[in-house]
Amino acid sequence: MSLTDGSTRIEKQIADRALEYVLHPPTGSDPVVDFAAPGDLLAVFDEAVSIDMADVVQPAPDSALMEAVELVLKHSMHTSHPRFLNQNFAGPDPVSVVGDWLGAALNTTGATFEAAPVFTLIENALLKKLGRVAGYRVDDEPSAIPPGLFCPGGSTATLYALQLARHRHQPDVVRVGAGPDRLVLFVSDAGHYAAVKSAALLGLGMDAVMKVASDPSGAMNTEALSAAVEHAQARGLTPFAVIATAGTTVTSAFDDINEVADICEAHGLWLHVDGCYGGSALFSPSQRHRLAGVERSDSFVWNLHKMMGMTQQCSALLVRDPHQLAPCFATGADYLFQPDKAHGEYDSGDRTFQCARRVDSLKLWLAWNHHGDAGFADRIDHAVAMADHARDVIRRSGGEFVQVVDGSFSNVVFAWVPEDLRPLASLDALDDSARDRMHLLPPAIKRHMQAEGTAMLGFQPIGGCNTFRLICMSSTVQTDDIDAVYRLISTYGGNVTSL
Repeated sequence: MSLTDGSTRIEKQIADRALEYVLHPPTGSDPVVDFAAPGDLLAVFDEAVSIDMADVVQPAPDSALMEAVELVLKHSMHTSHPRFLNQNFAGPDPVSVVGDWLGAALNTTGATFEAAPVFTLIENALLKKLGRVAGYRVDDEPSAIPPGLFCPGGSTATLYALQLARHRHQPDVVRVGAGPDRLVLFVSDAGHYAAVKSAALLGLGMDAVMKVASDPSGAMNTEALSAAVEHAQARGLTPFAVIATAGTTVTSAFDDINEVADICEAHGLWLHVDGCYGGSALFSPSQRHRLAGVERSDSFVWNLHKMMGMTQQCSALLVRDPHQLAPCFATGADYLFQPDKAHGEYDSGDRTFQCARRVDSLKLWLAWNHHGDAGFADRIDHAVAMADHARDVIRRSGGEFVQVVDGSFSNVVFAWVPEDLRPLASLDALDDSARDRMHLLPPAIKRHMQAEGTAMLGFQPIGGCNTFRLICMSSTVQTDDIDAVYRLISTYGGNVTSL
């Protein structure tokens, strides 16, 4: 069956509208979001197709469905807008979007070769390429086990990595359960909360996660790590893993992986690198030095849906020794992984916890082949260049803006300073009254942005005081957009200085 250009079927109407949005997303003075409160959203959808689901759902007319589609587009966050600087992801690469649609249209699982012959080979090739980019030794034979697997997000990948680490420590854990050792792992106090969630799910307990002090930029203090490992051992605990962070969520700081690897090797610990955010720096010859030593890690998680603009999700967990995957996760289900079927050696499903597994490889494969290595490098270099411009604006602002955390990657953490508090040497120099006032400014300014839909950027407490976090993820953001956002902050800030 084919749909002609003149078809009015609802599927084609929605697809055409979606493609139009992908190819021509909002920009410039267009709103980043038409923000509405929950009650208002429910009311406006009631005029088309109700968000609430009735006890008996009747088919909606095509016209009502298309009206609802327009409402979805109108009131959703436009992450493709160049003034969306709010998260460590942004608008998707258009080739990735249509690649995702194609994968969804074929609607198969990546668990076995027979169900996904092309996708299995594509995934294997991508994992081997990513492994080579990371500096892992990779067996490039077509039938060789690839150095990892695709996962439904970075947190899940960290969970898998810690299970691999525990399995190496206790090879019979999958059969008999946890042993008597009280296992502990280490991550910086600026690291991702996935470590704590994973420890809880693995039955280690949240208290098994030892938070290590970081420096003012957010990078782990490796002397503190060494002391923490030795202290844990002296208390009778059993260290088994360390998570080094390559690109922290707030400040985009990078731990010194080589120094962390030295400590792990000295104590026989599994080294997992959380490169969910910053792993893509490896694509850029001028930025890959930030992950020096990643090839020494035992595992490495890399979210391509962050800096590279793949649709959510597209997460790769790389493993230095992929032969560890099957002993840790395999159960040998004989209705799927029959040893006597054709090309069963290509099946990946018994090397992961998942059974049915969404195809996340096609969109990356298409986009990478479209842009090439040079295009991927350009995307990273552009992000850093835009962040450098944002830092330069702060330096030239005459004290109106101050950089709160030093950094040189894609995040800029800063404060807007009311005129009567300038020049501000540091947040620590404020008295309690002024500090409270500074703390209230970012959320108040952001509420103005949301209400008018002019821009989106995040804020978070640094040292107990709210500060702005501008993240340059979008490949479409330009210096004019950065300048416009600073002007908006200044304007909105002037309207709320009575706080």
